Amino acid sequence: MTQIDTILNVTVKEGRIEEFKRLVEEMGKAVENNEPGTKRFQFFQNDDQSQCILNESYVNLEAALAHLKGVAFQTILPKILDACKINRFEVFGEINDDLMKALAQMGGVNYHFLTGFSL
Repeated sequence: MTQIDTILNVTVKEGRIEEFKRLVEEMGKAVENNEPGTKRFQFFQNDDQSQCILNESYVNLEAALAHLKGVAFQTILPKILDACKINRFEVFGEINDDLMKALAQMGGVNYHFLTGFSL
């Protein structure tokens, strides 16, 4: 199975930057400590901290599905999504119906591999 990568781009709601930062730090620790199939889980902010990008990578589809069932996704992500607005959510790789359903609920789009390489 191939890895699954995602990019989530959000705008943080006005007055909620500190709350948002605290929650994403909490989520990152929860994923790191409980989801061994996660290869990358990184948040990036722009200079004024109003925009944030989450860049994730999972070793395979099973690891991505485990993330959906994990404590971070189930309990922390809803709080994060309350503090921001999703601008764009993209998933790269071959996914199944369960992941597609979760993706659709967040307004996401799935991109299938065409060509290229990674070292």
